[in-house]
Amino acid sequence: MKILSAEQTRAVDAFTIQNEPIAGIDLMERAAMACFRRLIKLIRLEEEVIVFCGKGNNGGDGLAIARLLIEQGFDCKTIVVNYKEHFSPDAEINFKRLIEKYQSRVLEINSAEALLQIGAEKNTVIIDALTGTGISKALEGLLAEVIIFLNKNFKKIISIDLPSGLFPDASSKDNKAVVRSALTLTLQLPKLAMMMAENKKYVPEFEILDIGLNASAIEANNSGYHYVTKKDISTLLKPRDKFSHKGQFGHALLLAGSKGKSGAALISARACLRSGAGLLTVHSTLETLNALSIALPEAMSEQDPRTDFISEVNHPENYEAIAFGPGVGLEEDTQLVLKKILQYYTGKLLIDADGLNILSENKTWLTFLPPNSILTPHPKEFERLTEKHEDDFEQLKAAKHFSMKNNCIVVLKGAHTAIVMPDGNVFFNSSGNPGLAKGGSGDGLTGIILGLLSRGYNEPKSALIGTFIHGFAADLCIGKKSMESLLISDVIETLGKAFKKLEK
Repeated sequence: MKILSAEQTRAVDAFTIQNEPIAGIDLMERAAMACFRRLIKLIRLEEEVIVFCGKGNNGGDGLAIARLLIEQGFDCKTIVVNYKEHFSPDAEINFKRLIEKYQSRVLEINSAEALLQIGAEKNTVIIDALTGTGISKALEGLLAEVIIFLNKNFKKIISIDLPSGLFPDASSKDNKAVVRSALTLTLQLPKLAMMMAENKKYVPEFEILDIGLNASAIEANNSGYHYVTKKDISTLLKPRDKFSHKGQFGHALLLAGSKGKSGAALISARACLRSGAGLLTVHSTLETLNALSIALPEAMSEQDPRTDFISEVNHPENYEAIAFGPGVGLEEDTQLVLKKILQYYTGKLLIDADGLNILSENKTWLTFLPPNSILTPHPKEFERLTEKHEDDFEQLKAAKHFSMKNNCIVVLKGAHTAIVMPDGNVFFNSSGNPGLAKGGSGDGLTGIILGLLSRGYNEPKSALIGTFIHGFAADLCIGKKSMESLLISDVIETLGKAFKKLEK
């Protein structure tokens, strides 16, 4: 699914109106109806609802939503904020439709003091239809005062398309007035701002509502940003042939673990085999391999001559895919192992955790990366590889530059992990939950991607499938476990169920 800019989305709106053809007011009604159908599943009839409307098209959506809610018996009133003189043409039509039947349910305000007339309770449901995506500068004056009032007095705020005051395509970290929604019902396509951790207090949750914008117009708009869905991943999966054997699913090498960090190796190894690798060899210390032989007898092992850390690698060219980094530490000999792999290995390579920290101390080694190598940093690790960034948009820009410069794939981990490709395309992941926010989750992701690389998927597909299924398995776990209690071991044990659901 594409993520278009606000300008591109407006162009798609215009194309839909011209070529469907459909009048703008009817397209607005379609959007309002989509929101209404979702809202009636979220709001109880006995709850009080207040729709705050601006005077642009987002306000027009809100006015139509208010009318639909009243017609269905909801206790709904509308506040129109007169921050400018005129409505947009379609919003004005919806305003007239509303006051024609339900004028007593509409209050127009011209000052912040008028908000005191509302007399609503804290548990009142607020529908935010003030500005949506239709802003290009930080809000000031009456609109800003209204938003500050809403944030201070209400918790259950549902925004239409985008929380008012939030820029759709740029950082809003300096904006003082942004609606803190509990849920955003976004129209047709997600917005780039929704992918950014810096906006978590404004867009903690969002749902995408199809309003029937022209599919060919969406396809015709070039975008470097995409939102990866279950359907997207299902189309990438390859079924196993009846006559296949283990040799057809590759031999993976995992270099992981050191004294006191055996767990990272065990987690990655188990995830690798659960993701379909034909064979797996774990190169690590004796302590780690002793644990491995008990916990995962299906894996083969190769013991390092050093007892506390990894100091060598033998015949890396024999493996379809290699992963380096989980729990390996930063010893000088361990760093030289990575250097040797970079200089002599030409296959599929994934670098994670301490491997990334080693690269950050030896940035000239980046020139040795095999094409399409996969790097899986969390934001702090990426910061060490590059520099500190002012906001998430700058970080994403840096990730794109880094990926293109070094011809590698960057899996920048987060709530909506960004898989950044060397051609400049960015794919935001849609699966996963906060239960993954604990030690070991990244080691599991490394193992999953390694398993996919080994069994024959190319690097871009392995990164996309691996990231999605890691989060999808975690989502399946939440049906029976709380996020607090979720362990990466639970996620790995659920991989089979996750693959099965996606393959169907």
